[in-house]
Amino acid sequence: MRGPTSFHLQRLADIDGCFDDDPWTLQSIVENEPSRRCRNVDPERFFPPDSARFLGRDLLIERERVANLCGDCPVRTQCLAGALLRGEAYGSWGGVSQPDYQIIRRLWREDQDSRREAA
Repeated sequence: MRGPTSFHLQRLADIDGCFDDDPWTLQSIVENEPSRRCRNVDPERFFPPDSARFLGRDLLIERERVANLCGDCPVRTQCLAGALLRGEAYGSWGGVSQPDYQIIRRLWREDQDSRREAA
């Protein structure tokens, strides 16, 4: 498994303020945003084929594809945070491709475990 990069760490930092929010409230914010980029996009476009392997150039292409879908969406932060809080395991969320989402999800879970142990 690939390790985290500054991109992954930055996206995790971007959504840190959302982790006390209710995941379904975040989902409602996303769904009710009139200018969200995914409003008229088939949800299947956010889930790569089961056989997809994201190595080298394929990973770069997938990142660009998701970036083009989400672009400057005003609810990217809520989308990504909500997906993590709801326990979404697959898919592209908040402008983050599935391979990168998996890394962010792992980092977030490790952080949550550390916080529970410290409490």
